[in-house]
Amino acid sequence: MMELESIQKLFESLSDDPKSERDTLIVVLSFFALLRASETAELKWEDIKYSKNRLEVRIRSAKNDQLGLGRSTFVECPVGGDLDCLIKRWRVRVSLSGSTSEFLFPRFQKGDKLSANTISSIARRRLEMIGVSATHHALRRGSANELQAKGLNLEQIKAKGRWRSGGGLMRYLQDNPMAQGLSEVPEEKEVTGEAEEDDGPPLLEKEV
Repeated sequence: MMELESIQKLFESLSDDPKSERDTLIVVLSFFALLRASETAELKWEDIKYSKNRLEVRIRSAKNDQLGLGRSTFVECPVGGDLDCLIKRWRVRVSLSGSTSEFLFPRFQKGDKLSANTISSIARRRLEMIGVSATHHALRRGSANELQAKGLNLEQIKAKGRWRSGGGLMRYLQDNPMAQGLSEVPEEKEVTGEAEEDDGPPLLEKEV
């Protein structure tokens, strides 16, 4: 399953190259905003808005948006953080290229949007570069489990990921002790064989 540690490796392996920047942003934004490949492909620059260290990602056509009004997913995005810097780098890169495309992830030559299948292929290849064998769909699943581990309840995760039903979401989540009300088990101390300080009740002195 995709983990936050793998996302951090993507940031660390980022190179000063337009393809590296675009492909990395496709993966990390899909992860943090729980985007489907089709939703990532449809993103336009106007769908990305900042507000008080948060990023609002507007999904124009979500599966549970029957009225077609659009849905928003909010992502923590501190100024100067990895995601913030990558988005700004990509914006500058696109601007300097002379591209007039309205899409966040355009084709390099034509400027039109990438297809959902292309988004999926890019994600798979970019993950393979850091030694992770996973699909674009694994990003959505992994992010949902990360949110559950952080303490978000099912309704919060469902809203953030734009699931139609709780049953649909449950198929994504792994059993997690913290999500079931149990506290995290502390690490056991390593037994070294050396005597430890006695923390039991003091012994009574013998009467003289």
